[in-house]
Parts: sequence; C-alpha cells; structure tokens
Amino acid sequence: MRYLTLLWSDHSDSPRPGTPELDAQLAEYGAFAEAAGPAIVAGDALVPAPVTVRPGDTGPLVTAGPFAETAEVIGGFYVLEADSDEAVAALAAQIPAAKAKGGAIEVRRVVDWQAGPGTGAGRWMALIWGKETPADRPGTPEWDEAAAEHGRFAEAADGAVLGGTALEPSETAFTVRRRADGEALVAAGPFAETAEVIGGVYLLEAATSEEAAALAARIPVNPGGAIELAPIMTFD
Repeated sequence: MRYLTLLWSDHSDSPRPGTPELDAQLAEYGAFAEAAGPAIVAGDALVPAPVTVRPGDTGPLVTAGPFAETAEVIGGFYVLEADSDEAVAALAAQIPAAKAKGGAIEVRRVVDWQAGPGTGAGRWMALIWGKETPADRPGTPEWDEAAAEHGRFAEAADGAVLGGTALEPSETAFTVRRRADGEALVAAGPFAETAEVIGGVYLLEAATSEEAAALAARIPVNPGGAIELAPIMTFD
C-alpha cells in the first residue's frame, strides 16, 4: 500500500540556508532516505510560506498563510510504500520532523498516486482542504462524479498537472510523533483538529506564483473548501 505522509512542524525557528544547523538537518533527512531506501516512492520539501487560494467571481482569492489556523505548517511530504499501517507508522517515526518542535507526521492512505517527471523550479504542491462529503468516499456515485470533474480539470490544465492523488477518508488517518527518548506515539486522526481535512493533493507546474494561484483556483473543492498552495523547494 502507498501512503502520503505530511510533515508538520513549527517553522518559526527553522535553520537558515547556509548555516551548520541546516546542514545538520539535511544530513538527518539524507540518513532517513538512505535507511528507508525503496520504501520512498516520492518526496519533497516545501517552502514554509504557503498561501490559501479560493475561487472568486473575478479571479482567485489569495490570502497569505496556511488553510488551518495552527502554529505549525506542512514543510514537506513523502509518499511511502509499506505493507500495513503499523509498518508505515514505524517508518514515519524515523522522519526527522516527527521529533521537531511542534512536529508530527500525518499519515494518509492514497487512492492512486501518480507523478510525472518534473524536478526543477516552478513546482508547487496544492492541498485540497474541505469538509468531507460522500464525494470523498470511493465507490459512491458522488465519488465518481468528483473523479470525472477532477479529470476535466487535469485535461484543461494542459500539462501543468505533474501528479497527485485523492486520499482515503480521514477516519483512516493517524498521526505519528516521537518523544525525546525515541518512543513513537501514534494517535488516530489527522494532525489539525479542524472540521476540514485534506482530501487530496496535486503537484503543479507554473512559472510564477500568479500562474500557480490561477491554476489552483480551478481545482474542484467541496463547498467552503480551499486550496493550500506552497512552492516545492529546490536545492543546488
């Protein structure tokens, strides 16, 4: 099975580029990648300065900050392959963000992860936030209608969609933290305690933030929902 793991942490005191602290953090992630090996299907770091995009009558409505009003933001993600929830929880506990300040790993089962070859600058992650409806449950007529709508969006995006996936309902989600003594703590449910949850993700390609926001505003969302949009970090 494949799982999306969202890396939550408090970025108020994140190490700055070019500092020994950041070099040490990157080394930790390198060690995790080496240990996890082929269990990592995909993964990227995000610039911790997201915006929230809502469709508007005259264009996208863009506000600074993440969708969920928490001190923590999503700073990256992995797509992991594992045989069971227990196995992926053990993997998630080894991700450095699990023991960071305010950190936790939200683990979500994916429906059908797909990703294209884009690897350079100009890539964005779009998180679909909203209240769950029957359209979020595979096998329902509402799900089929929503899937067709997302298919039309991807086709109209004309190659700007690099990948993405729908997520299984939030009742299958769990959150992993790691204490200072190394013990893993697993709690049922998503990380953010809100009425809205993340129902899916897209990886997008756009040359500017304005283009990315205009594209994100066209992603189908449930009533009252919105898109949290963050640039994917690039490294030399």
